[in-house]
Amino acid sequence: MFVGYMDNIPLDSSLNINDLPVEILLHLFSYFTQRELLLTVAPVCRMWRDLADDPVYWRTLSFDLSNECVTSGTLQNCFARSRLLQSLEIIGGRYSRFLLSAADIVCCASYCEKVSDLQLRFISTLDLEFIAAVVHNFPQLEHLNVEGCEQIDHKCILCMCDLSHLRRLNIAHCTQLMDKTLDIISCYLPQLQALNIDGLNQISDRYISISYFIYKC
Repeated sequence: MFVGYMDNIPLDSSLNINDLPVEILLHLFSYFTQRELLLTVAPVCRMWRDLADDPVYWRTLSFDLSNECVTSGTLQNCFARSRLLQSLEIIGGRYSRFLLSAADIVCCASYCEKVSDLQLRFISTLDLEFIAAVVHNFPQLEHLNVEGCEQIDHKCILCMCDLSHLRRLNIAHCTQLMDKTLDIISCYLPQLQALNIDGLNQISDRYISISYFIYKC
């Protein structure tokens, strides 16, 4: 596309990187991580800041809540520049410094309408109200991962059944779940193609064998 571009520049011209076509700059910046875009690229000048904010770089986001820099404000700032966001991962755990809330998910949905892959792993605040907010705001979800979320129970699973596009579900290590969970999933999520139930100690061996046969075949 840019063959011959340099031929139009006089030999004695002082070429500045900002004189390159925007398409070339966007390609160059694609080699930076999101952190580098924010901390290294964006502060250079207004043009580079605008390019660093291009939604094409922000189709996936991942946050570790053990990082003290993560707040509702930082989440909102990232969501605001991620209007093409497709995949969001938020990891909690015992060392989380920030408690994720349903309001943070609603905030994400207000900016990002294309999320199809949502991973909320080891989030201690993920309860029925939280799940209801997820289902209401992201009805197009195809992949949902709630691994290690200890407040997930059969009522939460029933709520997830309203996700008519859901193809993959990870409920590993959600320790409250019992045999009733698989009954609900088999009845109300017939479109499901993959199910992870690792670490569900209250599910009987019979149900585990049946689910393995159904979702691995």
